[in-house]
Amino acid sequence: MLIDIHTHLTLNNYPEFAKAMLGRPAFTADTLLKRMDMEGIERSVLLPLISPENVDFYGVAGNSECLDAARRHPDRFDVFCNIDPRTMINKASDRRIRTLFEVYRDLGCKGMGEICGGLPVDDERYIRLFQLAGEFKMPLIFHFQRPDEWTYGAIDDPGLPRLEHALQLCPDTVFLGHSPCFWNEIDGDLSDEEKNRYPNSPYVKKGKLWELFEKYPNLWGDCSAGSGHRALSKDPKGYEFLEKFHEKVCFGTDRFTAIDEPIPPIIGYLKEGLDSGKLSQEAYDCITHKNYLRLTK
Repeated sequence: MLIDIHTHLTLNNYPEFAKAMLGRPAFTADTLLKRMDMEGIERSVLLPLISPENVDFYGVAGNSECLDAARRHPDRFDVFCNIDPRTMINKASDRRIRTLFEVYRDLGCKGMGEICGGLPVDDERYIRLFQLAGEFKMPLIFHFQRPDEWTYGAIDDPGLPRLEHALQLCPDTVFLGHSPCFWNEIDGDLSDEEKNRYPNSPYVKKGKLWELFEKYPNLWGDCSAGSGHRALSKDPKGYEFLEKFHEKVCFGTDRFTAIDEPIPPIIGYLKEGLDSGKLSQEAYDCITHKNYLRLTK
């Protein structure tokens, strides 16, 4: 069984956005279902995007449209909600932020993400959301960026010190890391540009993810997109990492491209690991579906 923890839809009712911003047809729920059937994926999790850094750039569906798709196909789709930490109701004195979590929970949202707001990951506004997510048993899926990049994602430095701080402040909240800034920490192999940018960083340590996964029960990984596959497949110990932490990694694709897109390479990588004996059947089953079911039960 395959359960994809990380998918998106483009704006179904307004294909003009996908055509103009992405240069391709809209990626609708029907398109996603066809791809799932082609690849033997039983369920997919729809992740809305809402942060100003990327919502227009990608033309990806937000909370309401993802909820609508999940209602139309409850046997195939689960849905996460997304809340930007900069919302004006995100204050300790405002009851409405808790009410918002209650509404999304009652609508069936099983987690929160993809979290992309451009604030430090241990900013007090993020921490308030994370602690509420822990109370509501909603796991979090993150996209990370470096502090001096002009892109999108929660901000952290090499070595992920701010994420570590957030893990300490929110021990009841499950964090699923994603994106190059996260997965490159599996071997500490910074790009030449990053090495020049952070020559004296005290946080850079080879194999930081090994240390963080070992130390913090609430740190998990979402191995979707090219970033997860690239980092794992180029590291000689990629399968060893997955085997060791097989109860803390979830399969995903991060897809929203086209009906004729190539098969996401992470699918073949996991199957190759199983066929070669580098991944046990238990590890493969946990990564591909058991972990997600346990996380969202």
